[in-house]
Amino acid sequence: MKLSEKFPPLYSCSICGKAIKVIPQGTGIEPLYEYHKKCSHRGVTIYANRKVTLRGKGQISMAQRFINKTKLSVRQFLSALTGRSI
Repeated sequence: MKLSEKFPPLYSCSICGKAIKVIPQGTGIEPLYEYHKKCSHRGVTIYANRKVTLRGKGQISMAQRFINKTKLSVRQFLSALTGRSI
């Protein structure tokens, strides 16, 4: 498994899988899309690839809670920095 398969781009074309940059324009306004130069598909579905961390209701130790919160913060920072779902 290649690194690009393990960490997919945050937004990708549903047909070819090339990365797409989505630029938000504000609440209720359609975002702008910057397609990859090799992607010729327009007006197709755009996948928003995300990893999910599920947490249940229950008792957890303070140490484990700190580890989970730190891991999630690092993932969010790296995703913002690289533009990939880490």
